[in-house]
Amino acid sequence: MRAGRPVRTGRVVLVAGVLLMLSAAGFGVTALVRAGDPARSPLYRAVEAYLDGVGTGGGAPAAPCAGATTDPGAELHRHGARFGHRIVSSTESGGEATVNVDLGYGDGPAVAYSLDLRRTDRVWQVCSASPGHVEIDPFD
Repeated sequence: MRAGRPVRTGRVVLVAGVLLMLSAAGFGVTALVRAGDPARSPLYRAVEAYLDGVGTGGGAPAAPCAGATTDPGAELHRHGARFGHRIVSSTESGGEATVNVDLGYGDGPAVAYSLDLRRTDRVWQVCSASPGHVEIDPFD
């Protein structure tokens, strides 16, 4: 047995252990990021589905919100029948939520809107759409 062999084996074990710990830490961080990903929330998915349907010139993908007096889609179509969208921010409290979105109508500048939603039987429904964004505290 050579005198240098245990040192190399120790280094290999040390390097392998460090790599294993880094892999585990990376997996943990990825899991945490995914858990906090807004795109995975039912609220985000409901807004995406609504705007995808209405933005292609169609109607809302779900029944109107109970008690709604106006069609939110009609407000969103004021600038044009078709639009793209980007969700900017949201806030949720209990069964109600507000989502700020930017809508793109053709080549013009984005138009800011605020959507109010209500959750009924675990399903989010868009109740109203208003021009502009509402202020949302990022530390809610």
